[in-house]
Amino acid sequence: MKKLTLIFSLLFTGLLFSQQQGSVVGTILDKEMNNEPLLFANVQLKNTSKSIQTNFHGNFEIHDIKAGDYTLVVSYLGYETLEIPISIEEKKTTQVLSELESKKISLEDIASLQRSSEKDVDITATVDQSSRK
Repeated sequence: MKKLTLIFSLLFTGLLFSQQQGSVVGTILDKEMNNEPLLFANVQLKNTSKSIQTNFHGNFEIHDIKAGDYTLVVSYLGYETLEIPISIEEKKTTQVLSELESKKISLEDIASLQRSSEKDVDITATVDQSSRK
């Protein structure tokens, strides 16, 4: 009987602890493509190990988050990284709907990159005359 009471107590405590957590769900859209869902975007709670990728519909879900204030970091290759402040409440689900914009590159950036690469390149070619016949 003592073992049964112990098992019941552990299960009940575990259920109580899990209910003190919240979750965040959301959708990430591609602003450049008329708000189409952004597939496989990275979504992470900053300074935690919780991260996930969006699905084929641009949706994501992160569960079992302790109550508190967090920063949700959304990133995708070729797009600006977005940081969204969120607040997680016990037994509640926080919803997020956001858009990512593509990175902008100015012509000045390209020109300065070209100038710096021209300074670093020093090509020396030699021809071995003995191998030519």
